Amino acid sequence: MAIKVLIIDDDERERIVLRYIIEQMDDVKIIGEATNGIEGVMLAKEKKPDLVLLDIFMPELNGIETARRLRELPHPPLFVFVTVHAEKAVEAFEVGALDYIVKPIEPGRIRETIERANKSLAHEKYISARVEDKLRERINALLRSMRREEITYAKLPIKERGRIILLNQEDIVYAEARDKKVYICTDEGEFASTYTLNQLENRLDSTRFFRVHQAFIVNLNRAKEIVPFGEGSYMIILDENDKQIILSRARARVLKKKLGI
Repeated sequence: MAIKVLIIDDDERERIVLRYIIEQMDDVKIIGEATNGIEGVMLAKEKKPDLVLLDIFMPELNGIETARRLRELPHPPLFVFVTVHAEKAVEAFEVGALDYIVKPIEPGRIRETIERANKSLAHEKYISARVEDKLRERINALLRSMRREEITYAKLPIKERGRIILLNQEDIVYAEARDKKVYICTDEGEFASTYTLNQLENRLDSTRFFRVHQAFIVNLNRAKEIVPFGEGSYMIILDENDKQIILSRARARVLKKKLGI
C-alpha cells in the first residue's frame, strides 16, 4: 500500500520540487498540498496522510505550531520538516519530528526519509496488530471464563405445580418442542417448561448441547451412535431408551465439524 504524503509549504517552487521527487518514487502518493499551516491541518484532518512534509516559517501558522496541531488529530501523521532554517532542528525534534531536512532538497535525502517513514509505519501497524490480538485474546478468555462460571453454578429452573425444580444440566438428555410447548427429558422423567428452544440453546452449555434441528436440542454426552439416514442426513441415537432423532443435512455438517469428523 502506498504511503500517503501531504506537503505544506508556502513556497510554490519548493512544492514543485518536492512533488517531482516524490512522484519518481514507487509506493508513495501525494494526497494534497497546502500553502499554510491552518490549511495544512484541515487537509490532514480530512485526508488522513501517513506523512506530512512541512516548512518551518509559513504565514497563518508556523511549522512548529502546525506540527503540534497535527499531533492532536484523531489520526496523527508522521511529520518531517523541510526548510532552509537549520537552527530550528532541536525545536523540531522536541515536538516529535521524524526527520529534519535542510534545503536545498536532495532527492536521495527525501528517499531516505520516506524509507524511514515506511519502517516506522510498519512498526506501528505491527504493534497495533499485536495489541489488538492480545486484547482480543483477553476478551475471549474473559468470555470463556464467564461462560464456564455460568455453566458450573447455574442450574436450569423448571416451574412445576407451584414449585421450582432445579435441573442439573448433565441430567438433561434432550429438549423437544411439540404441541406449542418445550419438554425437557431427563433420567427422572419429562418436564414441561416455559422456555423456547432458542432460550434453552442460549442457556445450555454449548460444548455439550447441540441443536439438531428446529424441534430438538440433544445432550451430545448422551448420544451413543450417529448413523446415516439417507441423502446426507443422519440419525442420532441417544442412550435414553434408544431415542432416535433425525439430524438434517445442514446440521450434520455443523456437527461433524464440532466433533472433528
